[in-house]
Amino acid sequence: MLNPKSIIISAAIALSPVYTQTASATDVSTEVANPVANEKATVTCGNARFTVLTPQMIRMEWCADGKWEDNKSLTFVNRRLDVPRFKSSTSKKCATITTDALSLTYKNDGRPFDASNLKITFKPGLKKMTWTPGTTDSLNLMGTTRTLDGCDGKKLGREPMETGLLSRSGWALIDDSGKPLIVPTDSHWNEWVAERGEGERQDWYFLAYGHDYKKALADYQKVAGRAMLPPKSTLGYWWSRYWQYSDDEMVDIVDKLRSYDIPIDVLIVDMDWHDTFGLTKKNPRKDEYGQRVGWTGYTWQKELFPNPKNFLEWSNRANLLTALNLHPASGIQPYEECYDAFTKAYGWTEKGKSVPFRIDEQKWADTYFNTVLAPMEDMGVDFWWLDWQQWLDSKYTKGLSNTFWLNHTFFSHARERASEGTDGLNKRPFIYHRWGGLGSHRYPLGFSGDTYATWETLAFLPWFTSTASNVNYGYWGHDIGGHMFHKDIKETDPELYLRWLQYGVFTPIFKTHSTKDRRIVRYPWAFPDHQFMMRDAIQLRYALVPYIYNAARANYDTGVAMCRPMYYEYPETDKAYNVPEQYFFGDDIIATAVAHPVDTVTGLADRSVWLPEGKWYDYSTGHLYDGNTELNLSYTLAENPFYVRAGAILPMNPSSVKSLQVPCDTLVLTFIPGADGSLSHYEDDGETDAYINTYATTEISKNTSDKTVNVKIGARKGTFHNAPSRRAYELRFPATMPPTSVEVDGKEYPYSRFPQPGTWSYDGMSLQPTVYTEMLPVDTDAEVVLHYADGMGDSARLYGKQQIFRRCRTLTPEFKEEQSLNGESYIMLPEGYLKVSQCPNFILENPQAIATYLDDFDKAYRQLPSIIRNHEYSGDRFKTRVSAQLGL
Repeated sequence: MLNPKSIIISAAIALSPVYTQTASATDVSTEVANPVANEKATVTCGNARFTVLTPQMIRMEWCADGKWEDNKSLTFVNRRLDVPRFKSSTSKKCATITTDALSLTYKNDGRPFDASNLKITFKPGLKKMTWTPGTTDSLNLMGTTRTLDGCDGKKLGREPMETGLLSRSGWALIDDSGKPLIVPTDSHWNEWVAERGEGERQDWYFLAYGHDYKKALADYQKVAGRAMLPPKSTLGYWWSRYWQYSDDEMVDIVDKLRSYDIPIDVLIVDMDWHDTFGLTKKNPRKDEYGQRVGWTGYTWQKELFPNPKNFLEWSNRANLLTALNLHPASGIQPYEECYDAFTKAYGWTEKGKSVPFRIDEQKWADTYFNTVLAPMEDMGVDFWWLDWQQWLDSKYTKGLSNTFWLNHTFFSHARERASEGTDGLNKRPFIYHRWGGLGSHRYPLGFSGDTYATWETLAFLPWFTSTASNVNYGYWGHDIGGHMFHKDIKETDPELYLRWLQYGVFTPIFKTHSTKDRRIVRYPWAFPDHQFMMRDAIQLRYALVPYIYNAARANYDTGVAMCRPMYYEYPETDKAYNVPEQYFFGDDIIATAVAHPVDTVTGLADRSVWLPEGKWYDYSTGHLYDGNTELNLSYTLAENPFYVRAGAILPMNPSSVKSLQVPCDTLVLTFIPGADGSLSHYEDDGETDAYINTYATTEISKNTSDKTVNVKIGARKGTFHNAPSRRAYELRFPATMPPTSVEVDGKEYPYSRFPQPGTWSYDGMSLQPTVYTEMLPVDTDAEVVLHYADGMGDSARLYGKQQIFRRCRTLTPEFKEEQSLNGESYIMLPEGYLKVSQCPNFILENPQAIATYLDDFDKAYRQLPSIIRNHEYSGDRFKTRVSAQLGL
């Protein structure tokens, strides 16, 4: 049974304040969501009531019976905000309200709001604007949609995009009039959904935030609740495929992934975990609800899973979160094992007949969670993939989205089911379902639906993913690789799948998936020419998780999701609105997708990117670019482009991290070149809801002078459950000359060709010194200094070299093959080419001679066009490829 306060607690936590100092682990909330506004914030005039929520946000109600609505709605759960400064004047005939941001005038003519009796003037920019009901907003920046089922590029599929909270016009209107309410009840749920009262009524929220988009989202979460922080492990790799797997096949997949050095944290078992009762693809039988018999199911398929409890015990021991897929539309059928237990508890008297789905009835929901799901959760199911694909609206509650209420009830149930640890800490609740409308951000996580595997879809997803931030729906997960094929597709395109994986690194939920189609393959090892690049993408995701987790916490604190459009940062720049294939991923990374194949000759694919003001470091190539420009760049298959703000400090994981559920005692800090900078690194226990009050931050900074690079790592502020008292640091400085010496807290670290704690090394490929500290106490400051006897040198010489070095790694074996094909396998490769390709290896062996090696490189590189052009054992096609990739 759900705790009587479970739903109130979920809303309360969604609105709880953020503490800068550690609070008690059990003190998870000090503020309860209150839908009743302070009466000092309200102004009434006849049948109209206005509530000033913020200077830019006003609630406007009109009801024929004069009965105001003070219950929660699905979207708005808290109206008890600090009363903003405003002036008002009322009479029987008129009301005016003036805040620092807007002025509202209402003429009481006894009629609902319309253009003749209501207007709001505000100043979204330099020019004053007047809004009246019925005003069309053609500049709304949109929100998201319930599903991308059937999406093929910009062709959305089943459902259109919904409007969002932000607009270039400077205003937005949320019509909450038809949305059901969440009202107090005497049941153990304490709150439940209810229809609005009869009679004509309007319930609008007007937002006038101009182009201060971040402020709009911050204020929206004050009234609509916070986006909860999911467990850290959900940010890892999810394996999923709709296929008839048995338990031993699942074990084999996980073992094989790990044998290929591919990390994994989440395992999805699609619907074949349960008996499908003879389900066929062609002409399937339909039940009384119009659904395919076997699509809904709750009875384990024992032929595939002879002992479900042991299978789930294995997944737990393997450090995996495991989910089962649900399609609950057909209710509880007589042929299900849970039928007798459900009907007995529910009091169903029509034995032998199915019990229809009715999640909006409290008794049905109680019985469903207690008799159907809880027994499987007791066996070890961690969460449910709630795959609701059926009718949008409830058949019983007017205006209620089934999707939304499933989100609400499942999330509340997940909170109640959160296991109690030895320290009395509740694990974080989360679900995996679809967008159910405004307010759904309170119930992460989401999946976008069944898209076509096409380049056009891949190109569309960056816009879709970032635009969802306009309604604070920040945890979309897509079917990486695409869900389904068009009929004319013969087999999986490994290049498209690779590029989708590379893009997926920069999406909130990193899940590969596909439908039951033998042509669609998701095993990296099925593509020998691409498997290591696929592995590299997944490993990059794990490396970036500390940075991603920082962005997730920022979403909780600010209402700004980790994937956000460029115009959040540059709202007055037209270009920021016209680059749909890129977005900010956290504060310091610009992400994009390479969304078309490489040229068959050059091996390069073009990618245009707009870089705003400042300097930006291309992490995949080592180039440092000036901003305020649009660049047309080219990338090989192995290059996954993303652009990092100069001076940013990226918190990262070491390569040893293979599971996010296993503690890591090393923090990697990557100092992006081009400027100095600072970082406030966030940490918590990663799995309990104590993060709301209990967490820690570490302040880190880098300052450069002519002869030193100085890094300060502050003592950790705050703490959390199982926080380590000591840890090691790996400090990386890409595109930086080798120092003459390194000190950590005044102790000189020796150079080592083979890195180990207490030494520093130099990577000739990325041209970066790396310092490997010993285990250091986290409660004291630490200082790392790189010393340069004669100054830092010319860093510009290093930018972009990484790209040439890495491309040579691929070109060199091709070069040897080319010579052999053209009749000469004994001769060495041209000396000038080797001077270029072998340069990083010489630097690795003797970094202090880097200036000499770079001089040799520059000389050889200038001669390389002639060398390649005149090479007698290479064909024209290969010469073109080398010249294009090395920029000759």
